[in-house]
Amino acid sequence: MRTSQRGTSWESGDCAYMGKRLRVLEERAFPLGEEQIEELTSQFGTPLLILLRERIVRNYRAFQRFLPGVEVFYAVKANPHPSVVGLLASLGSSFDVASQQEIALVTSFGVAPERMIFANTVKRREGILYARRVGVSLMTYDNEEELKKIQRYYPEARLVLRLKTPSNGSRIDLSYKFGAEPEEALELLLRAQDMGLAPVGLSFHVGSPCHNPKTYATALHIVEEVLLKAQTRGLFLTLIDIGGGFPLYTYSSEGGPASLEIVSEVVYPLLEPFLSRGFRVIAEPGRSIVGNAGILVTRVIGKAVRSGRIWYYLDDGLYGTFSAIPFDKAHFSFYALKESDQEVLCTLAGPTCDSLDVVAEDVVLPPLEVDDLVVVPDIGAYSWASATTFNGFDKPQVVMV
Repeated sequence: MRTSQRGTSWESGDCAYMGKRLRVLEERAFPLGEEQIEELTSQFGTPLLILLRERIVRNYRAFQRFLPGVEVFYAVKANPHPSVVGLLASLGSSFDVASQQEIALVTSFGVAPERMIFANTVKRREGILYARRVGVSLMTYDNEEELKKIQRYYPEARLVLRLKTPSNGSRIDLSYKFGAEPEEALELLLRAQDMGLAPVGLSFHVGSPCHNPKTYATALHIVEEVLLKAQTRGLFLTLIDIGGGFPLYTYSSEGGPASLEIVSEVVYPLLEPFLSRGFRVIAEPGRSIVGNAGILVTRVIGKAVRSGRIWYYLDDGLYGTFSAIPFDKAHFSFYALKESDQEVLCTLAGPTCDSLDVVAEDVVLPPLEVDDLVVVPDIGAYSWASATTFNGFDKPQVVMV
């Protein structure tokens, strides 16, 4: 059952125990059984993030199928684990990188610099210099100060102006911190040209995840207007970066919001005119590639009764993989790896000494004991990537199967 968490802005997901729901999960392509999960945790310990190779491959190929002609630049920030980056590199993916460290990671798998875009509109000087040294020339900007840095440290770069566009229907607004106002776009393009730099394209990000395909239509209309204004001034751009924010299919929920397939049915017809006119169109999917390819297995390390409510303390929390809850406004589903005919209403808490480290409230699970396992699907994106080592707790081990 889905219940609102008290005192928070997020929700807990479907909460049940594996014994009753495993068959349902299997029907939705939940690929791991109880024995395999227990075997993996015996070998690698907990907390453990299990990455599903076949699902990442399937998601990547689905993106290519639903948006043919659009180049995939995987957003490394969604999940930068080397096994993910290496797998996608082997499939021929290009990459959206945001820092010197991400460039180095992708480069370590033999990816050519032409297959990367430095898609951070405000970059450290060291990052720009490193990009120049390894040849990652395609990069974004949205303000004049960034142009001054690029002119000084990488004048040969090819520039993509990021536009501010609406984020209607998105959980995270990514135009609050980034993006030039459309009214300022022509001036920034011409300014780059006047500085001897090479503006080659436009980009935008509709927010993440975006479940309103019409938001892409609004953004592409803004892009078309800027392109036309630039052409009247003799500036002919050749690249359009439609960003990320594409939704993922969650195997752990009934129905749910728009899937990539549904969104693409609206978005692709809007892109076809650009493709037919010879524009290079790229996208930066992250969660739609890895979100449903991650399964977290966490262990009960303690239990208590507080004000009549059962509390289960897990070995992962908001400072770990569940960092997706405060940072990504995510909600998850929880399953206990045990059989029981009883249910209890409980609170799940993380292991740190911070009283804010409460993962979920009003969760229905069977009665649990210390050492029991709790399994959380659809947790592959913006989770392990933002985990910390607060209080000395290590980030979860990661294994790809």
